[in-house]
Amino acid sequence: MILIITNRADHTADWLILELERRSAPFFRFNSEDFPSATSLDWTPDEARLAVSSGRQLELGDVRSVWYRRPLPPDPSAWGTPERARWAISEARETLDGLWRTLDAFWVNHPDRNRIAGSKLHQLRLARRIGFRVPATLVSNNAAEVRDFAARHAAMGIVCKPLGEGRLDLSEGERLFFTSRFDLTQEDDLSDLGPEPYLFQELVPKRFDLRATVIGDDVFAVRIESQQSAVSEVDWRRAGGAQPHAVEELPSEVARMCRSITDSYGLEFAAIDLVRAHDGEHVFLELNPNGQWAWLEQLTGQPLRSCLADLLERAGRC
Repeated sequence: MILIITNRADHTADWLILELERRSAPFFRFNSEDFPSATSLDWTPDEARLAVSSGRQLELGDVRSVWYRRPLPPDPSAWGTPERARWAISEARETLDGLWRTLDAFWVNHPDRNRIAGSKLHQLRLARRIGFRVPATLVSNNAAEVRDFAARHAAMGIVCKPLGEGRLDLSEGERLFFTSRFDLTQEDDLSDLGPEPYLFQELVPKRFDLRATVIGDDVFAVRIESQQSAVSEVDWRRAGGAQPHAVEELPSEVARMCRSITDSYGLEFAAIDLVRAHDGEHVFLELNPNGQWAWLEQLTGQPLRSCLADLLERAGRC
């Protein structure tokens, strides 16, 4: 049995499920926001069972492989007060975290491994140790250090990016924190940054961006022509995938390093952002242990869905 842990609005999960249904592969979809209001759990040290509102049940002892996709917390409106909702949601999260740690199965990827692999600071140090070129980087909330870093890289400039969450919930609505140029003037005292730390990097002149998707032992690379538009030249995500995409053959050493950093975190899947610099070198930017991939297959025809389904099914037969 393949367990898919996600949310009701996850279209990437829908995309994979179509392939599993085509293969008649047994799977169980668990939308995490339905727990506990529309899902019941019974757990003992010997066995565990999930039952969803449709009446379908899953004996967790039958699960052989898990795709941990995009879980969401419960809807707080299920509880009477915000205070009770905060406590109940915390209890639900603690329960599921513990449940996943007691589930003996093949994971793509286990959430504990995702959390460790999601650290940008650790990624950059590990990537450099493996052999990748990484941009000069400063993480700081010290205005003098930021100004000095910007001065050292004034020729090309610097960029600023979030360390973790790139979605900001503001009073005026949700805002995305893209990687952005960070231009300083002599008069700028940086007081608008606030006391929180930021990640600053040298701006790498690039020919194009690359998304390398690692699934098991396979590495699929797509070239993203980010430099064809001013909107996407710093962060290709700003254009919403409107740039030309093409299958790219990575040099064998770069593909090896992509597998190596993925393996170092104990992951079976990783979405790795690279840059092909003007000097021809491949530069590591970051690794997302749970990144998007369906749009790459839809634009280029790469068999990502089939490869992931193969991986989950193969583990399920062991």
